[in-house]
Amino acid sequence: MSDFSLFDRRQALGLGLGLLGAGALPRLAFAKMETDILVAYYGALINTAPVAVGLEKGFYDTANVKVRDAVSSIGGGTAIRNMVGGGLDYGIVGTSSALTAIREGIDIKIVHGVIRTMEDLFWVSMPNSGIKSLADLKGKKIGFTKPKSISETMAKWMLDRHGMTGQAELVSLGGVGAGLSALESGGVDAALILEPLWSARKDRYQIAFTLEELPPMTQMVGVATSKIMNEQPDALRDLIAGWTQSASYTYDNQEDAALLMSKRFGAEALAPDVAKSAVANMAKIDYWSRGEIDLEGLKFWLETMKFQGEWEGDADWSAMIDQSFLPPEMRH
Repeated sequence: MSDFSLFDRRQALGLGLGLLGAGALPRLAFAKMETDILVAYYGALINTAPVAVGLEKGFYDTANVKVRDAVSSIGGGTAIRNMVGGGLDYGIVGTSSALTAIREGIDIKIVHGVIRTMEDLFWVSMPNSGIKSLADLKGKKIGFTKPKSISETMAKWMLDRHGMTGQAELVSLGGVGAGLSALESGGVDAALILEPLWSARKDRYQIAFTLEELPPMTQMVGVATSKIMNEQPDALRDLIAGWTQSASYTYDNQEDAALLMSKRFGAEALAPDVAKSAVANMAKIDYWSRGEIDLEGLKFWLETMKFQGEWEGDADWSAMIDQSFLPPEMRH
């Protein structure tokens, strides 16, 4: 299987309900909810792979809820509309998708954090090219995915921060795989990469520049509909706890977590040694949130949306976020 095939896998979207007693009769317990959950990029990238760990470890099978499986998507507003339209009431999605969906009136709120930084994105150059920093790219070509993408925004911001605006040519190349092919053929001098592709191909490139100097940005969040909030609150709490346990286990047991990811996705798609390297690299940058919501990280992400022309004005965060399903120690 091609290394690039990890970025070509795409899939699509089921649920359960409960009962509530009323009147003078004793309150009846909700029936255990059985559901799939929407998880953006699941099985294609390492970002939401802790869900695979949680499914393997049983963290998503509690007294209140049983997750049958994670349903993958490529992200975007369409994924959330499919989530809600397909009867799913909880998902892990890109922050831009969540904020746009809320603004458009889709009945969801952000209920927990998932990914707290953009440091998983970085640019590589060919060995012996002499390009080992952003400054080395003056007069050179830097690849990104597509116009108004986060990769274009980050590249522009880095050039601006280093006083290099207009001193390097930005080239849209489509997918990450296409960008690396262009790098290897000499079409660009630096190309975007991320995990697990970096761990699979790290012997072929060297790091040109990273985003470590940028402030934390909340790039992915957990969202839920008012339906599950009102009708199955304990199930939602357990879903959020499932993410917390999954992320914590991944941090605390990195090699075992990596093997569980490889088992769930298949060794052909995610080889054990690649998974181990990718998980270790993500742990180094404190990549995953254990569930806490970083409001400053959300605000900074909103700035990227404004820069890309995807948002105007301020955001009413109190109307977009509900922290009440988080443990008290995680609320801010």
